[in-house]
Amino acid sequence: MAKVKQGPRVKRKGGGKRAKAVMVDGLASQLTASRAVIVTEYRGLGVKDLQELRRKLKPRGVEYHVIKNSLLARAADKTGHGGLRSLLTGPTAIALGAIDEVELAKGLVEEMRPYRALKIVGGFVGGETLGAADIQALAKLPPRLQLQAEIVGSLQAPLAQLIRVLGAPFSTLVHVMTARAN
Repeated sequence: MAKVKQGPRVKRKGGGKRAKAVMVDGLASQLTASRAVIVTEYRGLGVKDLQELRRKLKPRGVEYHVIKNSLLARAADKTGHGGLRSLLTGPTAIALGAIDEVELAKGLVEEMRPYRALKIVGGFVGGETLGAADIQALAKLPPRLQLQAEIVGSLQAPLAQLIRVLGAPFSTLVHVMTARAN
């Protein structure tokens, strides 16, 4: 008969099912609070570099987390971000924040330039899954306020021209009357 090992139980790394469920719930709440999620591959980056990147992104309102793919997939399914599942291959980390989508992409792209090993895999913005090229294009867009100002300016220009055209006969009449008075 084989000997049965007797002794204290060893705690498993990761905390078990309850701890993972708590992690999934926390991650799900972060996903619902953020306007966009960008998935990156951090293969080849050291812990020191990851900490430095997090420190640079924090003032921009971007959080950067290395998360196990299976836990992120569960949280994504729980929140309706199921499109993220297709982006979870290899060692992945996510960037998220409650800031504007363009600002999130712009901040991540600018701060990750010194780290050649870091690559954008894709993202989840506005209920749609985007590829790496789409995230790069999103980062090149001007900020939301500038776009709004350009739209208002383009709407205002024809109205200003119409007012000038309608007011022109009256202004010439005023000039003629002023010249006549002098």
